[in-house]
Amino acid sequence: MIVAQTRTDTLLENLLKRHASPALQHILQYPDTFRYQLIYTRIDRDKNNKPHFSHYYLNVNKDLYFNPASTVKMPVAFLALEKLHTLQQSGVNKYTTMLTDSSYSGQVTVHTDSTAENGLPSIAQYIKRVFLISDNDAYNRLYEFVGQQTIHEQLWRKGYPDMRIVRRFMPLDETENRHTNAIRFVSGGQTLYEQAPAVSNLTYDFSKKIEIGSGYWDKNDKLVLGPMDFTRHNNAPLQDLQQLLQLVLFPESVPASQRFDLTAADYRFLYRYMSEYPGESRYPKYDTAEYFDSYTKFFLFKAGKRKIPDYLRVFNKTGWSYGFLTDVAYIVDFKHQVEFMLSGTVYVNRDEVLNDNRYEYEEEGYPFFKEIGAIVYADELQRKRAYRPDLSAFKLTYPEPEVTYSHGGIIRGDTTRRTLALVFTADEFADGAPQILATLKKHRAKGAFFLTGNFYRNRAFAGIIRQLKAGGHYLGPHSDQHLLYCDWTRRDSLLVTKKQFTDDLHACYAAMAQRGIQQRDASFFLPPYEWYNDTIAAWTNELGLQLVNFTPGTRSNADYTYPEMGKQYRNSQSIFQSVTAYEQEQPAGLNGFLLLTHLGTDRRRKDKFYTHLDKLLTYLEQRGYKFVSIEELLQ
Repeated sequence: MIVAQTRTDTLLENLLKRHASPALQHILQYPDTFRYQLIYTRIDRDKNNKPHFSHYYLNVNKDLYFNPASTVKMPVAFLALEKLHTLQQSGVNKYTTMLTDSSYSGQVTVHTDSTAENGLPSIAQYIKRVFLISDNDAYNRLYEFVGQQTIHEQLWRKGYPDMRIVRRFMPLDETENRHTNAIRFVSGGQTLYEQAPAVSNLTYDFSKKIEIGSGYWDKNDKLVLGPMDFTRHNNAPLQDLQQLLQLVLFPESVPASQRFDLTAADYRFLYRYMSEYPGESRYPKYDTAEYFDSYTKFFLFKAGKRKIPDYLRVFNKTGWSYGFLTDVAYIVDFKHQVEFMLSGTVYVNRDEVLNDNRYEYEEEGYPFFKEIGAIVYADELQRKRAYRPDLSAFKLTYPEPEVTYSHGGIIRGDTTRRTLALVFTADEFADGAPQILATLKKHRAKGAFFLTGNFYRNRAFAGIIRQLKAGGHYLGPHSDQHLLYCDWTRRDSLLVTKKQFTDDLHACYAAMAQRGIQQRDASFFLPPYEWYNDTIAAWTNELGLQLVNFTPGTRSNADYTYPEMGKQYRNSQSIFQSVTAYEQEQPAGLNGFLLLTHLGTDRRRKDKFYTHLDKLLTYLEQRGYKFVSIEELLQ
């Protein structure tokens, strides 16, 4: 058997010893007793903001076992999001209701969640609970959805052969944990996808005996004198956990073969709930006396339930069990433009008796993480960097935005924040593209461009699409053939069948793929003519997409009209005034607006509104508005 070498770097060792209090010095002097391991990752950005990582270790050894506890929930959450993408053709997404049947035990039970938005659970709700409060039942359901065998096949394939996640957090034996229950995804009374019960047939390496302590209480509440056997428990080396967090926060830092198959929306979703506090959650709501802000934030804050400054966020996953405390974290200070990763584990169990719930978490464990975090953070604050990082990718709004729906589609973001998204649609015209792109660049704004398949296939527009992609703008679908879905006067009267709708939208995505835009990165869909009904919105959701539309109240969307249209025509001055008047007269102004104009218009319109766009954005900036991407506005 090959024995792994313990890794220790003098930089981290000296940094801690130089500043450690007597209590921390005591722990550092006894690595065999406290079984601590630490990884400090410095992040340095180059002139293009690309991160470069330097890892420093203290007593790190993959063969030095610690019980990973809830930290294993992190990779299982990542794998659950990844698996969802294989089900998109079934219309399943992370918000689809997921019902779990207790089929292996012979009983049939539907597990509901009264804290979810609709009273029923979903992958999204389970992942939220995993990161917000480290909920065990949520992890158990994700474990069942992914399956024990798939968990290991995927992690091993990505380069983590030492990861072992073979247990739910409930009283089951080894055989029972190999089995997972049947699962159904349902929407509108229909079953979209059924997953049969499964069993893992993998063989695991349990050859290395792992025993800890001098006694333990067994499942019958009997004290057993002798070490507790962890040989067949979950296993997650600290270095693997650090790398798994890094590859989700910085996917470009690892080879493509090691990444999870996640979309931009998935990453944004994960970043939110890795960093959000329980008290900031709208759904579910938590008792903040029990689930205080630093409930799952060990480094720097949990000891003493410290208040976390507004300018600082921790993206992390913690675990605590059998006297082991573990935290794997990315810490960001937006005020001082500082970022670093810190991962650690420590064992605090003076009497060496396990499973008695008598551990020194409060006395030694949480203070250990607080002081380690404080020492490293202080060093980061004074450390010189060649380039200050652009941390905007991790700067989210808390709590999550409220959105407004109409006929099943999202028509407005959070009305409590002075943010709005600039939205553009196009089918056959693009004459405004040069000026619109220049204006957006001037105002450092990212637009959302919803284009038809006709537009994506038009070779004359290929250069425009390249510029939009290069500028980091959102590119989404606007149907393929610009169909009219429902009657203008009888909105509930459909003019297309479900097959026509689906085939047309798939054709648009096929055209987008030819331009290098994948469906998974363009999950928002804006319907042609900005006209739809509840059925169209439901069909959109079944495809794993979200229908969005412009926010009503102004006439910005009338910029396509021309004088020959008679009473429908609106000149640019009246459009401009409709926007400013609404902004000044309505209590929430344009907060949360999806402000829509067109990328180009018919040649019969001489008075082009896009020539007024710079003036409009300047006005809105002076009124305190921030232009955000559609993803930030709505997610």
